[in-house]
Amino acid sequence: MEHKRHKPLDLRNIGPETEDLLRSVGITSRAQFERLGGDKAYLLLLEAGHKPNQTMRFMLKGAEEDIDWHILAEREKRIIRSRAADQDEP
Repeated sequence: MEHKRHKPLDLRNIGPETEDLLRSVGITSRAQFERLGGDKAYLLLLEAGHKPNQTMRFMLKGAEEDIDWHILAEREKRIIRSRAADQDEP
């Protein structure tokens, strides 16, 4: 994927490829991401036909909380996994 030159979103855990995905669903600024949150950003990616994995879900949550996704509490990861299972059901 070619990375166009944009002002970086400057979000923890979010690199150029993920930024491109976020931009593709209309999230073009840090403030906009902060208003929406990681869960909504994840849902927008799914609705647009992207296939974000569980790690991306953790990365988006970490970006929302401005912490490294690796240190999300195990409890928080379980909650995120549970939400994902609920959303994946038809």
